Amino acid sequence: MKSLIVLTVACFVGFTACTTTDAPESSAEILTMDKLTKTPGYSWFVAEMSTYSPDSTVISEISTSMSASTDRKVCIFVKPSCSCRGTQRLFPQVVKTLVAANVDMSRVEIWSMRSESDKQPYQPTITLTHLPAIYILDKGAVRSVVSDLDYTDTNADSLIAKAVK
Repeated sequence: MKSLIVLTVACFVGFTACTTTDAPESSAEILTMDKLTKTPGYSWFVAEMSTYSPDSTVISEISTSMSASTDRKVCIFVKPSCSCRGTQRLFPQVVKTLVAANVDMSRVEIWSMRSESDKQPYQPTITLTHLPAIYILDKGAVRSVVSDLDYTDTNADSLIAKAVK
């Protein structure tokens, strides 16, 4: 009887040592423009992008700045289905501005994430504290950041222009 109890306790300890309570790690997923427009969590994106009209002077500035350095890229980290103003308005307006400025979309990376703690390819250079987050990288280093705290619902074009200069 005593050996049965010891065997039961040993099995219990063995089984509990093999289990984990950690949540599975989630990773950011890169989205092409085509995939972005077809992903259910971003169903609002096309409509919001089409309602924005960036300033033509600002578009020209962005085009010039992005052409000046081929090592410069825009990285956008965003959470699908988030109803926050930065995701629903700033993010599509920035993308619309970059498209209007004829920025090569291979230099614009859009990373879909469940949370700020998702694995993403720019760790530890970029530590995300909120989503959306927009970073301008030059030669792999952070050059500037577009903050949704500076966003006024109509100035996405000037924010991204300032960041890429």
